[in-house]
Amino acid sequence: MDNQPSVAIIGAGLAGLTCGTALQGLVPNIKIFEKSVFPGGRVSRLRVGENEFNHGAQFFTVNNPLFWNIVSAWQTDGIVRPWDGWIVELQKGQIINSDLATQRFVGVPRMQTVAENLARRCGLATSANISELEPQREGGWRLFNERGDYQGAYDIVVIATAAHQVSELCRSVPEISEPADGVDMTVCWSGMLAFEQRLNIPYDAAFVLDSPLSWISRYQVSQAENGPDCWVLHASPEWSQQYAASFRGRVMHALLDAFWEATDVKPHKPASASVHCWKHALPINPISEDSLFVESQAIGACGDWCTAPRIEGAVLSGFSMADRVMKYVHKNTA
Repeated sequence: MDNQPSVAIIGAGLAGLTCGTALQGLVPNIKIFEKSVFPGGRVSRLRVGENEFNHGAQFFTVNNPLFWNIVSAWQTDGIVRPWDGWIVELQKGQIINSDLATQRFVGVPRMQTVAENLARRCGLATSANISELEPQREGGWRLFNERGDYQGAYDIVVIATAAHQVSELCRSVPEISEPADGVDMTVCWSGMLAFEQRLNIPYDAAFVLDSPLSWISRYQVSQAENGPDCWVLHASPEWSQQYAASFRGRVMHALLDAFWEATDVKPHKPASASVHCWKHALPINPISEDSLFVESQAIGACGDWCTAPRIEGAVLSGFSMADRVMKYVHKNTA
């Protein structure tokens, strides 16, 4: 490795973007590859007709002091704000708990703004699905996409994707593939509804008990008073797993029925309705190690599957990965 090492980061979710941003100015040649058309992973948005939805993460919480400092900087930049929405617990149409005082934050104007802000500081290639890593005899890695097209050679590779994708790319590196293989991920069906008139629902969001649903939330982007009333529904992991292979229309009707039952509101026909299946939504059993890095092969992995199934976990894992890369670079270029 020369004095100007190159780093490839696979995945532009918050872990990969945080890692790339932390390395900016310290490692001169960094490129992030993202298979989707937008950065963000589970904080990305989905447009349905004229409406858009935070169909993944609806908010985030803060516990770690380092993450508090990061979020404070994001607040100063105007890309996040505290969310003071009224959140309740529902059971069979009844509010059973409305004293949920945990401090929560949301992106401004949408959750994806956080990822977009980080991505502007990085060299990002979207619609770039890296599906093969080939180790080079002299060190480093050659990258290929799903069509077998060569995507460049890099001294260091960081994989910041869901655990199953990490294990697929790292079959030749058991120190990474084996821990990643052991992580189980939940399935989550997400429903996006838009109604022409505001529904008679006084709260902004709810955790739902004894239901196919686990969470419902009014979409938080500011809209005109006469604009549509948009809702995001998340099905429970158990229900989502049971219906993972079901037709989308069947899932949509089931989620709508569960929504009316959970809210005890007379059914209305939505102006638009769509569903999305997060096949690898959240890690059930994280490995409890902030990140993984194998110095002998200059390859690492990070993500919320390493730490905790939260935005905070993804960001802290990305920082941990950047720290490991910097220590490796200093050791090998001194």
